[in-house]
Amino acid sequence: MNHEPHAERTPWRVLQLASTSEMGGTERMILFLVEHLDRQRFTPYVGCLQGGGELLRRAEALGVTARHFGTREKVTVRGAWELAHFIRAERIDLVQTYGLRADTVGRIAAKLGGAPVIVSSIRSIDPWRKWWHVWLDRLTSPLVDKFISNSEAGRQATIRREKYSPKRIAVVHSGVPCRNIPRDRREEILHELGVFPDAFPIVGVLANLREMKGHTDVVEALPAILERFPKAIFLFAGRDDSRGAIAEMARQRALDYAIRFLGYVEDTTPLLAVMDIFLLPSHWEGLPAAIVEAMHAELPIITTGVGGIPELVRDGEEALLIEPRNPHQIAEAVCRLATDRALARRLAAAAKARAQAEFSIEAMVRKTEQIYEELLSRKHPLARGAC
Repeated sequence: MNHEPHAERTPWRVLQLASTSEMGGTERMILFLVEHLDRQRFTPYVGCLQGGGELLRRAEALGVTARHFGTREKVTVRGAWELAHFIRAERIDLVQTYGLRADTVGRIAAKLGGAPVIVSSIRSIDPWRKWWHVWLDRLTSPLVDKFISNSEAGRQATIRREKYSPKRIAVVHSGVPCRNIPRDRREEILHELGVFPDAFPIVGVLANLREMKGHTDVVEALPAILERFPKAIFLFAGRDDSRGAIAEMARQRALDYAIRFLGYVEDTTPLLAVMDIFLLPSHWEGLPAAIVEAMHAELPIITTGVGGIPELVRDGEEALLIEPRNPHQIAEAVCRLATDRALARRLAAAAKARAQAEFSIEAMVRKTEQIYEELLSRKHPLARGAC
């Protein structure tokens, strides 16, 4: 049974519930959101169902109450029960879930805990989903008051696959805060990375190392790039979900000297400061935050035209769009931007202008807050004036 509304209570209590506490694009967007929510209207909480806890540590550093429900390795019944108890004890008004595990277990726990409003997130087109994933999602979907997709592509994919009504899904594009890019520290940063000052082009891939992000395609493209630009260096920054397989592939081909495997990097601004080109050759996507960061950093971008990426950048206007799983096109695009610096500067400037106009943190937070308040005011009409 839902807790009773209190007209005098403000702000609303909002729990962001992730499937995992390991850092990726979704987890970074959760942190951006809770950091910038209007604290006079919303008190944010962060929770997760499994993982090592990095998301929680970073949330706590922002002054946000953060809790782990379950174990590092898996979602547990005890964890789900603890989550429901936490929601009831903290009198959480709204739970937003991220990821299939949180979408299923989290929805049920939120309902058992009495949360008046449940929101679920659509972060990608998820072509990997099997019939049982779809079945689990549909089974618990009646508990959801609203779905928020970070891309129109994700919205359309969900409508086709899960058969949800289009009216149930709102689109809120990802936004990131503008950050200072320390380009004046270029030589110092390169020294820290073990990169010679005359390296060119320096190409950055900010993505966890997994098959769908296209790192193996980059390795296959390297010989053609190094033939024309022997001092090229690639920065791979992200958690290694390949368990060393991508690094081993580069070693076996004697190409590892041209790649810096940096692991997960909390502050990416030093990397953005030294990049000549940003590259994300994903096989499929939602709306990757890394591209939005590269746009704000005014970098020339090469990426694939999959998922929601064309909603961010257009071919020849803000980026060069290539086909997925195509090392030849990766090599051609990198060499083109390394050779034609005027084109690189034009694309970068257009990308920054578009990011500032359409993909700001302010726009993302404002739209999310509007959805929250609309849903909460329906469930607690007497408390509407409290905000």
